[in-house]
Amino acid sequence: MNPQAMQDLIVRHQMVYDFGEDGFGDLCLKLDLLHDAASMGRVEMITDLSLEALRGWLREIIFIARETLIELESTRGDALWN
Repeated sequence: MNPQAMQDLIVRHQMVYDFGEDGFGDLCLKLDLLHDAASMGRVEMITDLSLEALRGWLREIIFIARETLIELESTRGDALWN
């Protein structure tokens, strides 16, 4: 196997992990821990981001997730699976 093919295989393996059950489980766990810290008023315990930066990242995550759902639920998104 040539080096490029090996690198492509490694990248694909990582992406399958990141976007599979384990990867999404990790993401949910991180967000749940962040929520717990926010509920206690102690987000500084788990991040060095400013509250403004943290809010920006959370809004970006929500936007991307919402747009992804829209694409997946559209006929164009359905065509991706055929």
